[in-house]
Amino acid sequence: MAEQVIAVGVITAPHGIRGAVKIKPFTARPEGVVAYGAVYDKAGRAYDIRIERHAKGQLICRVDGVNDRNAAENLRNTWLYINRDQLPEESGYFYQNDLLGAKVEDQDGNVVGICTGFFDFGGGAMLEIERPENLRVLVPFAQKYRLSVDAEVIRLTIDPIWLEDTAKTKGKRA
Repeated sequence: MAEQVIAVGVITAPHGIRGAVKIKPFTARPEGVVAYGAVYDKAGRAYDIRIERHAKGQLICRVDGVNDRNAAENLRNTWLYINRDQLPEESGYFYQNDLLGAKVEDQDGNVVGICTGFFDFGGGAMLEIERPENLRVLVPFAQKYRLSVDAEVIRLTIDPIWLEDTAKTKGKRA
């Protein structure tokens, strides 16, 4: 089995003329982008990154070996990853990535779908569920809307009220 990788951020643009870059972090704390060691791009190239400061929801960073704006520009849209095993394990906690492929059940233990993704469009995290009818639905991924997450068994339990309208919208596209 291939190692599981986690996206921790993306280089969005160069910053200044001396090779700094802007990074949009995907971690709970922005500093998490560099907290676990070297990060890698999709091709497996390692980057040693140092945070200089925060600016408007992004990080201004230096990348080892990148010393001018042209080199920084070449890194635009580079996604940064770490291996899943670089993340610390804490009892009672889980990473969203660990739940991909997990069964999603209702309160009675009936499988209502499979977790296929997480999204955040600005209003909070959303859980994508692939229903048995090959229909994908988004439900809020907030404690008050879900009943439980069992990371040990890799199973989610949700309130089925979020799935009631899926029968009405089957086959319709937004």
